[in-house]
Order: sequence, then structure tokens, then C-alpha cells
Amino acid sequence: MAKREDYRSKIEWLKESGTFYREAVKVKDELFLEYDFFDPCDLLQIKYEMVRRVERDDWTVTEASKSFRF
Repeated sequence: MAKREDYRSKIEWLKESGTFYREAVKVKDELFLEYDFFDPCDLLQIKYEMVRRVERDDWTVTEASKSFRF
């Protein structure tokens, strides 16, 4: 069975990879507030959801930027 390095926390992994979002507590997007799947600390997920909001949900770039604190 493969062993993950000492089962470090996700936060530690995000920080090490440079994908920890320091403004996580300021994210106001409802998906990140309502569902555990969405992690406001995960910068890659934040950026993906910003693009998805603009492309799929017809938000403006300004709306997405404000919702995700960019």
C-alpha cells in the first residue's frame, strides 16, 4: 500500500505547492460557503471556479473577481 508522506494536512500540501489562497476567509461565492467539496484555501480551485463563473454562468470578470476577492 502506498504511503503518503506522514499524512500531512491539505493546507501543508497547498502551501508547499504554492497554491494556498491566503484570502480564503474573504471568499463570498455561495458554492464555497455551502458545500464542503469547494475549498476556499485551494487557489487552483478558486481560479477554476472564477473562469467557470465567467464562461458558464455569464458573470462578468468584475463580478467573479469580487466574489473571489481578486
